[in-house]
Amino acid sequence: MTSAQRRSVAEAYGPALVLSIGVLLFAVAIWRNRFFLHDDAFISLKYARNLLEYGELTWNLGERVEGYTNFLYVLMTAGLLKLGVEPVTALRVLNIVAVGLFVAALHFGARRLAPDRKLLHALAITLGLGNVSLAVWMFGGLEAPVSAALIGWAVALLMAGLATGAHVTRYASLSGVFMALAVLTRPDAVIIVIFATVGLVLTAKGQFKRNAWSALLVAGIPLVVFLVHMGWRYSYYGDVVPNTFHAKVGLELSHRLGKVTEYFVKSSTLYLPVIFCAGLCTGAALIWGRINRLAVVLLSVCLGFLAYVLWSGGDHMAAARVLLPIAGPAALLCVATLATLPAAKAGAATLVILAVLVGAGINARSFRMDWAAYNGSVVGRYIEAAWPGGSLVGLNTAGSTPFFAPSHRFIDMLGLNDRDIALREEVPVLARRQNMPGHGKGDGAYVISRAPDFLILGGSEGIDIADAEKWFLTGVELRGMAEFERCYTKEQQVLNVPPTTERARPGVETVAFTYYRRTCP
Repeated sequence: MTSAQRRSVAEAYGPALVLSIGVLLFAVAIWRNRFFLHDDAFISLKYARNLLEYGELTWNLGERVEGYTNFLYVLMTAGLLKLGVEPVTALRVLNIVAVGLFVAALHFGARRLAPDRKLLHALAITLGLGNVSLAVWMFGGLEAPVSAALIGWAVALLMAGLATGAHVTRYASLSGVFMALAVLTRPDAVIIVIFATVGLVLTAKGQFKRNAWSALLVAGIPLVVFLVHMGWRYSYYGDVVPNTFHAKVGLELSHRLGKVTEYFVKSSTLYLPVIFCAGLCTGAALIWGRINRLAVVLLSVCLGFLAYVLWSGGDHMAAARVLLPIAGPAALLCVATLATLPAAKAGAATLVILAVLVGAGINARSFRMDWAAYNGSVVGRYIEAAWPGGSLVGLNTAGSTPFFAPSHRFIDMLGLNDRDIALREEVPVLARRQNMPGHGKGDGAYVISRAPDFLILGGSEGIDIADAEKWFLTGVELRGMAEFERCYTKEQQVLNVPPTTERARPGVETVAFTYYRRTCP
């Protein structure tokens, strides 16, 4: 077979082969992670249900604290609940639709970046579907796939305007609208807006008028929406940032950076390899081709967001959840850089990329319903049935247990849904799991001052206070308090796991529940 014939065969069958690999990797990841569900999904559901049933965007009715970071996602969830959709199903419907929109954005963007390179069109889709993170969070119940879809479309539309030089106003306006929706879905999408604008400024030479107009629309539309939402947030919650911001970043930078290197390595090599591939493609373009202006804008977005995640300390959740929103820009960066290479070298780079994606798919671990959600849902059902209605319960599991025990009130002892704990300064590091992002704060004195009727220390199933150092700060501080010793008695129950929950972790039929009951009047 001649080189021309080989090239013809590659052009005819290469795109289909590349796309089939992406679809296969995604199908395997779906099957392996089909039982995954994260406890924090129930926080969103609790806010959505309270909005639907009581007209309050609150965790505890009457207490206005913004313990969520996914405003638009919560509103959409409440809408599906209004239509009678089962709560967890509602979250997954949103994420399944988002995955479809995400893939469509990659195809749209790739066709504008490399109009005649069908192999790169297929590669863009595979670079999206080949991330285990996408399948994990399609089931996980949080907003990452929706955020990825909105940012993917925002960046793809921006690329379309810059690449074609036509309909710039229309494309930039639509990009700004999607950026605004992304900011409403997750506040950290503001970082995408900022660095997309920086990229436009850096590449304005010779095209200043076009880039300046695009930057104005891309940044201006979400800025207006952001300011309106911030004004509403301040009027409703009395703060200009979500309460979770104080809970997660109020600790020293050195504490937040404790495990961030490990987080980045695992994320980019196992769960979101598109980031690693974007780095490889950028290097290949620097060696064999060139970095064009479109690639500079995409690179600015990716590096800016990675720097933000580095500063914030990463995330404790499975499969690179916090990085998934830049999967679209990273995939399109691969296309933009490979499009500058000759077909043969782009083909070789594609083989390397496919090897990276397959290797990640094989080596990434699979996830089931996390233990906080699993045990916490069982505990919540028990609390709702057995404890006096209206009890005040201190706990660290802010999702499943409060969701399944709606007649009670709760103290979120990690501070995500409690302003006093979130705003605590000079927080001592006394417990092992304080190094998990979002788990560093607590306040034993504050919790005991509220005299909760029950305390669930440690994880969702509770622990003996003697093991407090293995978990979180509040438990350690409570252990040294005379009022706790005098007024709280340890009790234990063995709870049966309902069959509908047990299927998420077969063989775990009971939960040993440990808690402390207040005995003082």
